[in-house]
Amino acid sequence: MTSEDLREAGDRPDLEQVLADPKFAADVLLAEYKSLRDEILKKMDHRTSLVVCSVTVSSAVLGFGIDRKSGALLLVSPLVSLLLGTLILFHNVQIAEISRYLRRRFEGPLAERIDGFVGWHVNKREPEYRFARRLLPYQLSLALIAIAPAVVAIPLAAVNTNWVTWVVLGVDLALLANYVAQFARYRSLNQTAT
Repeated sequence: MTSEDLREAGDRPDLEQVLADPKFAADVLLAEYKSLRDEILKKMDHRTSLVVCSVTVSSAVLGFGIDRKSGALLLVSPLVSLLLGTLILFHNVQIAEISRYLRRRFEGPLAERIDGFVGWHVNKREPEYRFARRLLPYQLSLALIAIAPAVVAIPLAAVNTNWVTWVVLGVDLALLANYVAQFARYRSLNQTAT
């Protein structure tokens, strides 16, 4: 029943009629699929921005800390990289959860009904794709972007210590432990974040 039919009839549509219309159901499903794919793309863009921000800010702060021979300033670099690294992991988890939903809700049922159909999320879920193509260029890179500033800054900061350095070092170590725990906890989801 189109909106013109409803206007001509001068009546409000019966909810049961609208819900029973297969075209309405198809439109709702298509809108849901499209909005979720758009959300994935936005989260991927945000993730890329966070990676660029992390590399830029942590490198600059590390450079300033080395130049000024300040242990506390050196330790701000891992603080930034680990906080942003944790946000990147969070985006990966959200992307993976949406991808899993799309596989189960849309692509799986379509694959069962249409011979030869393999959707994007089903195809990218294959273990050989996840491991071989994502370990070095993706997983290891993201982990190093988050952890490398700590590996560089902590030994350098140990040379110039004061009470501020010890406080920032404690925060850095707590963030590092949290990052490693989150990385391990969501490892399987992070591998499937498209």
